[in-house]
Formats: sequence, structure tokens, C-alpha cells
Amino acid sequence: MKNFFEESDFLKTSIQKNVTIQRKPQVNTVWHWLLLILFGLLAYGTMTQQFLLIGLFIAIAAIVKGPLMLLWGAIYSALIAFFPPLGIVLSIVFFLINLGTITKSWRISLTSAYFYLVPLIGSVLRMVIKDEPDYAVLIFVAISLLGLHFLLNWLYKNNSLSRTLTWSIISVPYALLVMLLPTRFRRLKTNKKLKF
Repeated sequence: MKNFFEESDFLKTSIQKNVTIQRKPQVNTVWHWLLLILFGLLAYGTMTQQFLLIGLFIAIAAIVKGPLMLLWGAIYSALIAFFPPLGIVLSIVFFLINLGTITKSWRISLTSAYFYLVPLIGSVLRMVIKDEPDYAVLIFVAISLLGLHFLLNWLYKNNSLSRTLTWSIISVPYALLVMLLPTRFRRLKTNKKLKF
């Protein structure tokens, strides 16, 4: 089967001339520099400072996402209460949407892992190697910042926006916390039933 778009030079050039999306270079945005500053703070800070900053990320994401989650939970519960078969259909749809999001966002997941794991590895190395010189820490922070900068540029070339990327990376600890919480509550409920 022929792809007429790829074969027709006239069609390509006419679309490129008439449809242009002007987007500000994402490297020059406040959000890009905010990500680099936060990463630098994570990479330079001690383990306690890193946990405090991650706790701040969780609090910010909970303030923004929490009320929306409550509202969506209320709407979802009302729909399921009035139309029980709709619950199965909605669960399947949301499962497929989440699978699609995971497969589309593997680049963002890779960048998020870099954003949180590199500072953690650096602080573990600093705990193991006692009395490291200050220049070694600064070299580590500079090299890791440069690596994050190149990762972010790679994402921008694949049509990511710096604002949404910043929010995605900052909300990762909150998403992990929400993902882990229900399993802990189930264990607590089963332990209470066994005790009585």
C-alpha cells in the first residue's frame, strides 16, 4: 500500500508552508531552568535534604492533585452506583488508557528515573567515601546537570513541553506514594482481622 503523503513532494511542501507551529525554544523557559535548579539541589544536598525536597514535591502534588482526585472519585462512585455494569467498562477503559500513557511516556519515565536516582547514587557514594573533597562533589553535580540538560533537550526534540515535563517529574514521588498506599492499607486490614 502506497503512502501518498511521503511520495508527494507537493503535498509535503504545501503543508509545511501553510501549517507552521511556532513554539518558543523549550531550553529558554523558566520551567527548564527550574528543573535544572531543583536537580542541582537534589544532587548537591545530603540525604536528609534530598528527602525534605522530595517531601516538598509530594506536598505540592498532593495540594494540586488531591482535590481533583476527590472530585473524580465522587463522580466515578456516583456513576458506578447508578449504573453498576458501567464500572467494569470504565475500569477496562482506564486500564487501557494507563497502559497507553506508560508506553508513550517511556522517555519521560527514563528522565524521571535519572532525576531521582542520580542524586541518590551520589549521596550514597558520599556516605561510603568519607571526607571527599568539595571539588569532587561539584564535578559530580556539574556532570549530572549536563546529563539532565541533554536528556531534557532530547525530550524537547520529541515534542515535549517544558511545563508539562516539569510537572510530570515533580509529581513522580506523589504518584509512587499513591500507588503504594492501598497495598499497605490492605495488609493492615487483614492483620486486624486476624487479631480479633
